[in-house]
Amino acid sequence: MIGMGKEMFKRKLCCANCNKEIVGGEPIFAEMLAPKSIVMVEIKAYLKKNSTIFCQACLDSKKLKAD
Repeated sequence: MIGMGKEMFKRKLCCANCNKEIVGGEPIFAEMLAPKSIVMVEIKAYLKKNSTIFCQACLDSKKLKAD
């Protein structure tokens, strides 16, 4: 695995409405069911798989495609 840096393992979260990449520390709205397990090691992976994510700008504009 020579030459594989952190970028290979980076999980990107994107707004379901405008497809903007969500950056660390940015507020988001994630519509999802409550997790069944107590332990969640990979929060970003869980969110990506089990939720619909919206950025703050789309949430504020209330023009959401996923409704």
